[in-house]
Amino acid sequence: MEIFRFLLDLLGPGLFWTLVSLFVAGIGVLVALSAWIWPRRARLRKEEEERLRRIEKEAKEANENIQLIGKHFGITPYVDGLTKAEPSVFDPFLEGTKLMKDYKWDEAIAEFQKAMKEAKARQLVALYNLVAICYYTSGRLSSALENYEESLRLARKFKDDEGKAAALGNIGLIYRAKGDLDQALNIFKDILKIHREIGLREGEANDLGNIGVIYQDKGDLDQALKYLDEALKIHKEIDFREGEASDLGNIGVIYQVKGDLNQALKYHREALKIHKEIGFREGEASDLGNIGNVYYLKGDLDQALKYQKDALKIDREIGLRQGEASDLGNIGLIYKDRGDLDQALKYLQDALKIQKEIGLRQYEANQLGNIGNVYYLKGDLDQALRYHQKSLEISKQIGHREYEASELGNIGLIYKTKGDLDQALKYLEDALKIDKEIGYRQGEANQLGNIGLIYKTKGDLDQALKYHQEALEINKEIGSRQGEASALGNIGLIYKDRGDLDKALKYHQESLEISRRIGYRQNEANQLCNVGLVYQTKGGLDQALKYLNEALEIFEEIGMPEKIGIVKRNIERISRQISQQMKQMNKRNDGG
Repeated sequence: MEIFRFLLDLLGPGLFWTLVSLFVAGIGVLVALSAWIWPRRARLRKEEEERLRRIEKEAKEANENIQLIGKHFGITPYVDGLTKAEPSVFDPFLEGTKLMKDYKWDEAIAEFQKAMKEAKARQLVALYNLVAICYYTSGRLSSALENYEESLRLARKFKDDEGKAAALGNIGLIYRAKGDLDQALNIFKDILKIHREIGLREGEANDLGNIGVIYQDKGDLDQALKYLDEALKIHKEIDFREGEASDLGNIGVIYQVKGDLNQALKYHREALKIHKEIGFREGEASDLGNIGNVYYLKGDLDQALKYQKDALKIDREIGLRQGEASDLGNIGLIYKDRGDLDQALKYLQDALKIQKEIGLRQYEANQLGNIGNVYYLKGDLDQALRYHQKSLEISKQIGHREYEASELGNIGLIYKTKGDLDQALKYLEDALKIDKEIGYRQGEANQLGNIGLIYKTKGDLDQALKYHQEALEINKEIGSRQGEASALGNIGLIYKDRGDLDKALKYHQESLEISRRIGYRQNEANQLCNVGLVYQTKGGLDQALKYLNEALEIFEEIGMPEKIGIVKRNIERISRQISQQMKQMNKRNDGG
């Protein structure tokens, strides 16, 4: 209190109370300012936290979009630095990933190019990679290659080993799509070396898997299995279950190509189990489709249809349009083999419509070929030819040489049916030449078999036999037991036409034995028919009837009405022969 009396005496009452009033007012202002500033600071802090959470969420969304595209198309996305980039780079990057997810490739490219204007260093490596992915998935391989090469150049400039490996891997996929399998193989072996040097085990496993798939394309199935087994071992060691499931699925496909359908089924079911456990629905749909494909090859069309429809249901639920198109196409093929060609066309046209909408030209080419095959079965050869020629045109445009060879072969078979055998031979020989150039041995074996059919139709049985034996040799070398069974059956038919019925019987029975062992039900039924018809020619009608009835039972089980009709007509004809023989015997006995 003494201090107040002192100041009051010193300043006088008027000045003293004026200063006290100002002091009190100042405290009021400070209190008022605090009451305004602190809530505002808290609000700003909350807004900043929300902004950071939003950025984190958007970065996660962008990464998930890219990874989904990568998994579905088997490519290596690379986004280093982009998920933490400044808004001028991040915003168009995020928008681009959303557009990719919706298959809007050109709009996505425009967004990534917008981001490039503000991007620097490794961000550019990633953006060029993303632009290339858009070109690749839409079938524009030359533009994809240009952008991957620019991504690779920048990765080398900025010493970005991971970006370099991603670019190289995707370049390898382009060479594979173009059919240059040796170049693709060398690239993947180079990437494998990089990943091993930097100790990236997941990358190492993925590279081993890619190398395995290329050996599969080359027809070296044992080497393919070796690499895929190595990939599977690493994925198990690092506990990457998604990679493990992918390897199991690829191994299943190898056994499928080998014709060991029961083993293929085992691996696809293991992959399905993992995808269900980790909740990866896209993988689950893919596995269901693969299992459906195995049942299709087994000739069990009802089971095949069930699995493909299950796959379609999931792909529609998760909005995966390419998966939906693939499932629709597979269902169409099942209806084709069932003989319901109108229903087959409906599903295949629906698949084609989606593939055109989302701009996947290689799949569009494939579906056009499938539709052409249906018109071929309907007997509309001109329409079939139009569809196969459209497919061939796209295959050439996008540089997909394997599809190109396949379509040349299909066109050759149409000319065969039209009766123009020389034109047919020209197309099939062109197809064979491409398959040899790209090292696609399964395709080579298929074309050799088709050329053998032409020579058989021409009546040149020696030349036909030569081609079918070459096809048989390749199928044996690459371990394709299904191809081996088909080739043996074709050779049996030639010996039957030659009149060498014992040899014909030997080849058909070998084909039948392999088909039974690998679960290839459709060919099992075909060979039972062939064996039956050989016995018919030999005069063993009861034996012929036995084999044809076994064939009929399988065709009825697997649901193939066209084949059922053919077998029933053969059974009726042989039954009439037996009946006539019995009447003649009875007549002779009565006369005696």
